[in-house]
Amino acid sequence: MIHKFRNIFLKIGKRKRFALSCAVLSVYLFVITYLPYHTALFHIIPLLLLTYTVTYIGILEDIEGIEWIQLFILPLSLTVIALLFYYLLPVRLLTRIPFVFLYSVILYAIFLSENIFNVGVEKTLALYRAAYSVANFIILLILLLMFTILFSFGLNYLLASFIGMLAAFPLFFHSLWIANPMSVLEERIYKMSALLSVFLGFGVIFASFLPLRTTIYAILNVAMAYFLIGVSQEIIQDTVYLNRIKEYVVVYGILIVFIVLSMQF
Repeated sequence: MIHKFRNIFLKIGKRKRFALSCAVLSVYLFVITYLPYHTALFHIIPLLLLTYTVTYIGILEDIEGIEWIQLFILPLSLTVIALLFYYLLPVRLLTRIPFVFLYSVILYAIFLSENIFNVGVEKTLALYRAAYSVANFIILLILLLMFTILFSFGLNYLLASFIGMLAAFPLFFHSLWIANPMSVLEERIYKMSALLSVFLGFGVIFASFLPLRTTIYAILNVAMAYFLIGVSQEIIQDTVYLNRIKEYVVVYGILIVFIVLSMQF
């Protein structure tokens, strides 16, 4: 039965499958946003299962080894974070429609990027570099939304740090994998991902003691994640050059200056 359904979907072009997957998830997310927050939480697991299923239908071909995890991290993360973040926005139709539309556009971009990593395009090609840049941007965007949600709850700093570490780990895991995508996982990938998560956890603790607005808290931690991911990807790709590291330090430094100026003493 599964083989028969697979053959049916294989007859559909991959971009059409991606569009269909985006449409299905967008409709479900749109419906959920009409529910109260405490009720919507019960839809997270069904939403995750549906996301995994339609992502598989979209990609469908040549999924091997660690790709069964890696190719699904961004669609799953975006979907859950989008649902939780929606309830921080004004709840009305004029918010709901553009929000779901933007979600579907980002999800489609994720599908295109993950497909490129899946087919094993040479890292020297512009196609890979485009997918790599898009994936990194979306990872930072998800982290920004995630930390905005996390800090908006006003949790104890230790609990916020622990949740932040757990939630950031799969995103670090994916960001390091795309630096050298293979179906067999390198041992250093998950070790470095765990280490980066711990560093970010300490960053969350540090940020909790600063007099900042919620959005600035989130930007501070995303800036740290940007620096950690950037340097780690250079290590994975064996391209750790002084000028490349300087770029990350300069950008990180500019963001830190902006954040310091935003402090509310």
